Amino acid sequence: MTDTEVRALAEIHQRLAACTQAGDARKAEAYAGCFTHAGVLELDNETISGRDAILAWMTAPSVIPAPTGGTPGFISHHLTTCSVDFTGPDSATARTYWLVTSAAGLDHNGFYVDRLQYEDGQWLIAHRRPRTLWISPTSVLHGKG
Repeated sequence: MTDTEVRALAEIHQRLAACTQAGDARKAEAYAGCFTHAGVLELDNETISGRDAILAWMTAPSVIPAPTGGTPGFISHHLTTCSVDFTGPDSATARTYWLVTSAAGLDHNGFYVDRLQYEDGQWLIAHRRPRTLWISPTSVLHGKG
């Protein structure tokens, strides 16, 4: 690995962590800012194209239902294994596994498939496709909790 790739790898890991933390905290501008201007967030049931559309999606009410019983809820994504491959001097792909905890404990898990692009002097997500592998029967995704 070259010195440039080592620096890029550190920047990419920082970007992925920043995106995760902004998403959990519902910091819409910080989350959308992790994507390129033409970035794509490809979900199971919809594809959101462009940073402005990603910002609007993050600003809208959460897709995770509010917990029943009036107790505050939370979700916390924990990034685990991350493999990054450089596909060019300004492009890379990454596959990152994640675990999500909530008040119920281990809530769900999966992985991100990301394409990254060096744009405006920083590594940003050009395309993200999250994939869920498992969901707990008591998951906040079911509106219980």
